Amino acid sequence: MSILSLTHVNKKYSQAKDFAVNDVSFEVAEGEILALVGESGSGKTTLLRLIAGLEHPDDGVISLSGQVIVEGKKSVPAHERKVGMVFQDYALFPHLTILENIKFGLDKKLPNKDEVAEETLRLVGLKEDFSKYPHQLSGGQQQRVALARAIAPNPKILLMDEPFSNLDTVLKDQVREEIRQIIKKTGITAIFVTHDTRDALSTADRIAILHKGYLQQIDIPKNLYEHPVNAYVANFFGKLNVMMATPTKDGFYTSFGFISDPEASKYHEQVRITFRPEHGEVVQREGQQLIGRIAKASYFGDHQIVKIADSEGKRVSIRTNPGRSFDGQDRAHFFLWKYCIEEAF
Repeated sequence: MSILSLTHVNKKYSQAKDFAVNDVSFEVAEGEILALVGESGSGKTTLLRLIAGLEHPDDGVISLSGQVIVEGKKSVPAHERKVGMVFQDYALFPHLTILENIKFGLDKKLPNKDEVAEETLRLVGLKEDFSKYPHQLSGGQQQRVALARAIAPNPKILLMDEPFSNLDTVLKDQVREEIRQIIKKTGITAIFVTHDTRDALSTADRIAILHKGYLQQIDIPKNLYEHPVNAYVANFFGKLNVMMATPTKDGFYTSFGFISDPEASKYHEQVRITFRPEHGEVVQREGQQLIGRIAKASYFGDHQIVKIADSEGKRVSIRTNPGRSFDGQDRAHFFLWKYCIEEAF
């Protein structure tokens, strides 16, 4: 069941040449965690602010829990939307204790504010002295306080702006899993903005990819990685190899050799064959495999990346076993067990 709906939403800032958000439409299911991913200037933070009520769109409709909160000039004020917000810098009040920070966001008429605040802090895994101040906590603890403050009023939806950007790499992996578990435990619907694909892939149920204000694709992580709708989405989630190929009735001729494929008969013009490094395999035997010169082999502990060049110096990258040795080997045979075909023109 959809809890949030955006329909043909546009936003252009004054003095800006292009739209920050351009004709974006999507829905978010109740209890879902959605990641908004994109480069700087892609429109992801603007989209978050439009949902929160901190900005007003030029066009479009936004509905929350079946109620239209934005349409035309109509806009439900931010404080009436029951939206929780976790800002990038956490925005904790330094002069208030962590308990007072949580109580600050609760309804003044609520009779048991202390109890609700303490229960929420425990929910996010904080068993510290609640009289501590933000500066006495670690970065991960501060983030959990900011999360507790946002969910304590029981919002309809939780919005988070770059929630993991202030954490170091080691702590980030731990906190991502903790935050996901906390959100799932509460059942709150959440949307978070990130430029880090690892944050999105490890935390979100679905991911929306934005580029220059346009929504490129929205899907579960596996589909985005394995079935991207375009080259931008494909490259956003990691290295993508591209080989130009000429189709025949039996397969494709490439600069690395021939790929036998009956699907080739469907194409009449030159095509692009794209594949990820892990979708190829370097083999030790000769045969129908592709062949090229080993340009470089890089060791990464749990795997190696072998760069293989054709006669013109164009390279593809193949992920292979870390135990393989390529010392003294100047050529490599490889084959592709998975690839995509698209018309070049």
